Amino acid sequence: MAHPHLIQTFNEVMQSVYQAPGISLIFVVGATGVGKTTLLRRLEQKLTEKALPELKHNQGKVPVIGLEAKAPEFSQFDWKDFYIRLLKVLNEPLIEKKISYGQSCSSWRSAVESALIHRSPDAFYIDEAHHLAMLPSGRKLKDQPETLKSLANLTQVKIIPTGTYDLLPLIDLGYQLCRRSKTIHFQRYHAENSQEAKAFKSVVQTFSQYLPLSQQPDLLSNWEFLYERSLGCVGILKDWLSVTLNDVLDSDINARTITLSDLQRHALGVRQCLVMLKSIRIGEQQLQDSSEDLLNLQKGLKLVPLAHGNAQRKHSQSKKDKKNTHSPIAQSTPRRYPLKKQELEKEDKETDSFHSF
Repeated sequence: MAHPHLIQTFNEVMQSVYQAPGISLIFVVGATGVGKTTLLRRLEQKLTEKALPELKHNQGKVPVIGLEAKAPEFSQFDWKDFYIRLLKVLNEPLIEKKISYGQSCSSWRSAVESALIHRSPDAFYIDEAHHLAMLPSGRKLKDQPETLKSLANLTQVKIIPTGTYDLLPLIDLGYQLCRRSKTIHFQRYHAENSQEAKAFKSVVQTFSQYLPLSQQPDLLSNWEFLYERSLGCVGILKDWLSVTLNDVLDSDINARTITLSDLQRHALGVRQCLVMLKSIRIGEQQLQDSSEDLLNLQKGLKLVPLAHGNAQRKHSQSKKDKKNTHSPIAQSTPRRYPLKKQELEKEDKETDSFHSF
């Protein structure tokens, strides 16, 4: 189902695909179970709909292609296997006749480039892309996103690596990659935020309405427990409700509703939630821009010293203005002086004559 964070992330990805010509890689990062699979399914559907007019004239076009990055068996991502499976997804004819399986990885790479150019997809998404970061040594970590960037540039296809926060080590590994890539954070819901808590409750209410039961379960009254064991991730909540529903209907085909005890029986354990929450918080912190990072950026651009210098100049100018308020040298300050004796007598006579008048 569509919910605010899913809609926001989907719109950002679509905008990056069609309205960001300088972007080659669009990284989509989020917690496990946040709803990335649903996002990719909606993305595939929408891209296909938008390409329908063009497909009438170019029947060889594939609007969007997707592939799951396979986890390596020996801590070494296999690019050759990745290229072979990609060619199969592209429905490349007579793959075995064109290239022998014993040939080098570069031959398979050339075949992939040619296939992508001819199929001209608008986007190519890689699910479970964090498997690309599984390497025996960190020295070759930069090669992984650079390979994808090169493939995107040569074929003019936007590549969308999607994965958990384990994908973060592949992001921002060089200035060229920073310029040619964009990172989109698919966030979970945070209960401490009143607006997000309200949105999560709305999701819970919607799920309760669509469950195929004769009596609608009162999930909303237990929303805190649902949030606790789903960590605010809609994908986890959806799978949890599906497993619970299947179990209840298997036990009694005429079951009317789902109870709290049914939900508790199939909920994730507390320790499991703690392990997942720890990993999620670390990833969320890495994606947040800290004030220290901002200060380092401003210092690097010489913006902080300039502002500091302006403040110093204003301070010294105000001091100078205060000094200028003092009287100039050799000029006395205005004050009353005592009159001489003759002037006092004269003033007394004038006063007496005034009174007599």
